[in-house]
Amino acid sequence: MVALSLLLCLLALILLNVPIAFSIGITSLGYLLLNDINVALLAQRATQGIYSYPFLALPLFVFAGALMEQGGITRRLMRLANAIIGHVSGGLAGVTVMGSSFFGTLCGSAIGDTAAVGSIMIPAMKAKRYSAGFAAALQGCCGLLASLLPPSLTMVVLGVTGNISIKSLMLAGILPGLLMALALLVTAMLVARRKGYGGSTRATRKELFIALKESILPMMMPVIVLGGIFGGIVTVTEAAVLAVVYVFLLSKFVYKELSFLDLPRVALKTLHVSVPIQLIVAISALFAWIVTTEQISQHFLAMFVVLTEDPMVFLLLISGFLLLAGTFMESNALIIILIPILMPVVLQYGIDPVHFSVVFIVCLCIGAVTPPLGVTLMTAARIAEVNVVHAYRALPPFLLAMGLMLIVILFFPDIVTLLPRTLG
Repeated sequence: MVALSLLLCLLALILLNVPIAFSIGITSLGYLLLNDINVALLAQRATQGIYSYPFLALPLFVFAGALMEQGGITRRLMRLANAIIGHVSGGLAGVTVMGSSFFGTLCGSAIGDTAAVGSIMIPAMKAKRYSAGFAAALQGCCGLLASLLPPSLTMVVLGVTGNISIKSLMLAGILPGLLMALALLVTAMLVARRKGYGGSTRATRKELFIALKESILPMMMPVIVLGGIFGGIVTVTEAAVLAVVYVFLLSKFVYKELSFLDLPRVALKTLHVSVPIQLIVAISALFAWIVTTEQISQHFLAMFVVLTEDPMVFLLLISGFLLLAGTFMESNALIIILIPILMPVVLQYGIDPVHFSVVFIVCLCIGAVTPPLGVTLMTAARIAEVNVVHAYRALPPFLLAMGLMLIVILFFPDIVTLLPRTLG
């Protein structure tokens, strides 16, 4: 009864549009007061919630992404992608997917990827008579690749919340992320060709060489950072520091597009992205303690065991629930609320927690671009200066492609676990 009351209270506050952190905090505080528990526990648990060395990586990767955008690195990556396939029919759609994949391996933020790449590619597509709704829908979906490809901030939050190796999660996201990018690339090119969208002018060999030359150093960053993590040379947090230093030196002293006067604006952008996530994590630490105290996970396990004893059926049921929940709740909030409840149930079913984590994130990615919330889609629509309804109309082919990839990942777990198992 207590578990149900807690969840209903939390859901009611969310539906009333109370910010997620405050919804969780009010629910948790109400539990403490009703059970005559010292409210100082809220501050104590909140402090413990963000007192995590790996969690320091989150604001640092956000800072690196903001530096890249300010330092002209995003523009150089887009120029390379355009030189490679921009000239074919529907090529700019392919450039958007490729560029988002490149930038996603540098910044780790879905919103950051959508905004940075979209600010370049959406005007370019509109100039070539691509419909604004199509451009926004494509970019909204492509931005989500940053949540799968390392160094994904979503992976960091899930790893810290679920006590799962962040290194393993980042390895696990590589193949699903590349498959998702391929599915979006093929879909975008087919739709663009069917609608008669053209490409840009074919790049000369000299232009291709210049674009490749200017992009070599930015493309070395994921090699250095991820190579350091997976090679056991640096931790995830140390790799985030390395990323910040590398991008700063590149932007300031090589490309000379970053000045010291830009740093306050970049730091402020970092705070706008990372502080809300850290607040949610801090407040949710008390909620996780309540979940454990009230044995909510055991109640969920009993409920699912009644429904099915088959792990695959369980995964399908949870995936359906997450696809629905992701349409009206922010991804990090769902991770922080649900992972402490679901992970013990997952282990009882004998499901690999890394496989489940990637399935969880893919479901949230699909939900994050689906109305009514669709945060990346709304961001892209604002850049495209188009009513979000027009973007919704262009969305179905991309949702179908992402849904097919979810089914592949569900039924073929080796796609997720191959790299973590092979590389340790």
